[in-house]
Amino acid sequence: MGATQRRKRGLRIAIVGGLLSVNLWAQPKLVVQVVVDQMRAEYLQRFDHQFAPDGGFRILLDSGFSYSNTHYNYIPTYTGPGHASISTGTTPKYHGVVANDWWDNRTDREVYCAQDMDVEPVGTVESSSKRSPKNLRALTFSDGIKLYTNNKGKTYGVSIKDRGAIFPAGHMADGAFWLDASMHFVSSSYYMKQLPDYVYDFNGQEFAMNEMRRGWRLELSSRKYELSLEDENPYEPKLNRQSSSFPYDLEYMVNASNSAFRESGLERLKMTPIGNEMVLEMALLLLKEEDLGDDEFTDFLGVSFSSPDYAGHTWGVRSREVHDMYLKLDAQLGQLIKALDKKVGRDQYIIYLTADHGASENPNHLRNFGYDVRNYANADVVAMLNDTIVEEMNVEVNLENAVAKIINHHLYLNDWAKPYAKEIAKIIEQVDPFVHVYTADEVRRPGNEELAKKLHEGFQTRFAGDLLFQLQPNCIFYGSTGSTHGTGYTYDTHVPFLMMGAGVNAGSSHEIMHITDVVDKVAEKANLPYAPNSLIH
Repeated sequence: MGATQRRKRGLRIAIVGGLLSVNLWAQPKLVVQVVVDQMRAEYLQRFDHQFAPDGGFRILLDSGFSYSNTHYNYIPTYTGPGHASISTGTTPKYHGVVANDWWDNRTDREVYCAQDMDVEPVGTVESSSKRSPKNLRALTFSDGIKLYTNNKGKTYGVSIKDRGAIFPAGHMADGAFWLDASMHFVSSSYYMKQLPDYVYDFNGQEFAMNEMRRGWRLELSSRKYELSLEDENPYEPKLNRQSSSFPYDLEYMVNASNSAFRESGLERLKMTPIGNEMVLEMALLLLKEEDLGDDEFTDFLGVSFSSPDYAGHTWGVRSREVHDMYLKLDAQLGQLIKALDKKVGRDQYIIYLTADHGASENPNHLRNFGYDVRNYANADVVAMLNDTIVEEMNVEVNLENAVAKIINHHLYLNDWAKPYAKEIAKIIEQVDPFVHVYTADEVRRPGNEELAKKLHEGFQTRFAGDLLFQLQPNCIFYGSTGSTHGTGYTYDTHVPFLMMGAGVNAGSSHEIMHITDVVDKVAEKANLPYAPNSLIH
């Protein structure tokens, strides 16, 4: 080989070596998944003019990429399946988390999505912390990163809710932390035998109790909440000394004997910005204490902010409480991004933000505009349906009702009524607030009917009722104040999807994006493998 050829060969080797070196470092050192519980996509538009220049939403919108037409492609739109679907890139049909709670037809009992009675609580004596990803039947994006790095990358999840920490962290996580009833971060023996010292130390500071004494005041002057309802209105519970107005006396709320509260004691702080603040503090602790993003092996941090969901359920999507929650979350996200920039570097991490579902309007608020919708109590609907079925069906019935229960938009029939499922479905479709009622067999074979296809993607036979239904738009099974979610309508399915960092150019797209596409899009930008069980379109 001549000198010229040797130089050319050496140059080729150098180039290849350089490319290999570039490829080795092409993956980000840290992947951060942020899920905002119950964030409607329209909040980015409604509150846009009030996001601070150094706030997280402003930074993500200006420096990142926004997929503004991202939707859930299955029913039901709940927290458990939402976090599972974001994290796996699959629908409940495949990953098995079909709701927050569901009825297991094999055992004839109700199951919580993250329960695992074979593990023990860590950091608490509460049996409600017997939790793990056992019921998640698909691998997550974070699991894929673990496999890709041969378990050298670290993976953690943190949230107020156990399911919000567990499902993003995946099966192979180094740790997942959530808040118990005393507002302390806890875990389970699935992950560890005892809490790390820094978690014990944080719990010992009694962060929630100290913040509680400050109360809850509006971030801005009251006149700047003109895009939300008036402070005192009939669509909110009176939790603040027989009032629903700011400022909130949180000590009173914690100690009040008010039946309108859905939580007890210190847990009531979860519906305030304190819950998000605690999640932020723990995320920053994990970043520091676990050396996330410090070496060449990609780490993963899942952060789920659940306080907006508690607030939305309590006060509703048009409330000043929710409005203020997002202004404070903007600042909290800004702190997280600032910490990531300082510790890891903007070009060495990738962060993406989405939501597990949206939420409906309060029906009573809509009724004041002449829109004929309302809220329904589950038990009342069951009683009404049973009366109607007896009247309409030409069958001899015993003392047992036809409809046994309603769970997650599923109707469960008593044994004598099961052979009449098709006939009962037709009867129910004539009753408000039902739009369409399907038999389980119809959902198994949905054909081209769009609603049936969405139900199909959220369906598993062993956890299914005899009939599945969709309600009329903006009708909900809920109380008269606040609101809820769970349907296939846009207000529940349309969520934000923002991404920023390594490999991401600023911009936006209005192309339709399914929630099951999120982690694959992140993988593409981050030069990481797709989630192992994702549905590639």
